Amino acid sequence: MGIILKALNIFTAKFPELRILQAASFIKEYQTVRTKEGKALLATTLAITRKQCSIVTGDWLRGLRSSESYATYAWSTLADAILQPPKVQVVQALLILTLYEWGVREYHKAWMHCGMAIRIMQSLHSSRISPHPLDVSQNSDTDAMAIAVESRTYWACFIMDCTINSGTYNPRMLPMSEMQKLKVPRPLNYTDFAFGLDATSLNYNAGDMSGLAQGFESIALGFDIYAQAMSFVFNNGRCAPGMCAPESCPWVPGSLWYQCRSRLEEWRKSQHERLWYPQHSVVVHMTLGHGESFIYLNMLYYLTTIMLHREYFPFLPIGDMTPRGPVDPPLLEAEAPPGWWDNSARELFGAAEQIAYLLQEASECGIPLMTPFSGFCAFTACFLNLYVFRFPKMNLGRSTKAEQLMNWGLEYLEEFQNAWELAGGWIKTIQNSSLLYKRATEDEGRYRGRSRADFEALHQSIHEYRIVDRSDQHLQQISHADRNTSQREDGNDLSIPAQTQTNGMGATLNASVSVPDPFPNWWSMLQEVEFTDVGNLWNGMREM
Repeated sequence: MGIILKALNIFTAKFPELRILQAASFIKEYQTVRTKEGKALLATTLAITRKQCSIVTGDWLRGLRSSESYATYAWSTLADAILQPPKVQVVQALLILTLYEWGVREYHKAWMHCGMAIRIMQSLHSSRISPHPLDVSQNSDTDAMAIAVESRTYWACFIMDCTINSGTYNPRMLPMSEMQKLKVPRPLNYTDFAFGLDATSLNYNAGDMSGLAQGFESIALGFDIYAQAMSFVFNNGRCAPGMCAPESCPWVPGSLWYQCRSRLEEWRKSQHERLWYPQHSVVVHMTLGHGESFIYLNMLYYLTTIMLHREYFPFLPIGDMTPRGPVDPPLLEAEAPPGWWDNSARELFGAAEQIAYLLQEASECGIPLMTPFSGFCAFTACFLNLYVFRFPKMNLGRSTKAEQLMNWGLEYLEEFQNAWELAGGWIKTIQNSSLLYKRATEDEGRYRGRSRADFEALHQSIHEYRIVDRSDQHLQQISHADRNTSQREDGNDLSIPAQTQTNGMGATLNASVSVPDPFPNWWSMLQEVEFTDVGNLWNGMREM
């Protein structure tokens, strides 16, 4: 039981987007019946908790079986349960399994399991609210806490749907309009969920979301806005038909960009000001037990800010270019108000700084975050800090710590790679972006006249939560766009003179053959992600 309690504590603290396990109910399950669904839920919890061993101390954690063993056992149990009458434990286990599989790059499995969780949850909710349920034996439990657990789990389905389908071309299954139409009750705040209240506490319209304890609901709404921004980007952003028309420019009220940005700011203002970073620090919220949720709320705000503003900035600035809109077709068909691009740059690169500071402060406070979403935030911030380090005038010289934050971001991703395979593609994307931007700043004519269309694979990779290794495409496009390539003998000798190594991302490259060396000196300590076989299926849980 001690291991179960420790795993529950770590899971609840480190994954704010999946705070769905009510402690009393969870513990009771393993003190009494121990159903097969309960065992599957425990297995998924142990699988994802085991991934935290690089940042959580304790011999008990390292003494657990491999994460893959627990995940395999869980799915072998859930495969039968998904076609049985719906149970909330099955939904919870599928959601946790979804997050685990996303982190280990099993994207299709994650997508399918998230869809299963949503369908089972919809069936469960329908059987409760329908005046004429198809199966009267289902969902007869009227206990207020059971209803609260189901409600919170439904919102977790919503969050996971936003998370794994944002930054991909997959459609969402559970939009906010559906949640509102079905009148899914608002999730209880942390305190009420932990202790439990009567059914009157489940009124959908009661209360507000400004308090510190209402973080889960705020996170759910934040992910909805983030998903809207990512949908805008992945539907071709400013390059979509009509998006460069005067009435669709980002500063125009009523434009898609403006509407999303307005929702983001309204969401921010709906929170208590004590939830705003950097006005208030991570350490204060850590002492209150809300540290991770505080970080998530602010990462959501700053990441969405980045996605909105970055869409309009040049992918490859020219020379000493200062903040401005697109330089590649299609161009905006109206002029921005005076100072608009300067303010946009301030918000864009300021958001990247704040994400880096958030994660850095979390590590210093002893509550480091190593979740797939925090990794994506770190990757996005690292890329932008690289960008403004190489092109400082794009933020008018205001990003004075860009190199320092960029290097810290790389260190974070290196450590992140010890927990989640997801980091491998992000690291390579940063590496190849560094190669491009270093060459572009050392020789301004090298890529003159090139646009983001010439680096389409690299541009795609900087947006991807579901990262795919496109290193070969990155390097081929970088080489093809290089105007100096044609000056080399027979077009085959792409080597460059060996130069002196410097520190950090500013390091120069060694000579290479056939294609530019993707591994500069500063990168020599990083290795390819290796997927090694793990042990056989652990069957010990069957005897629990």
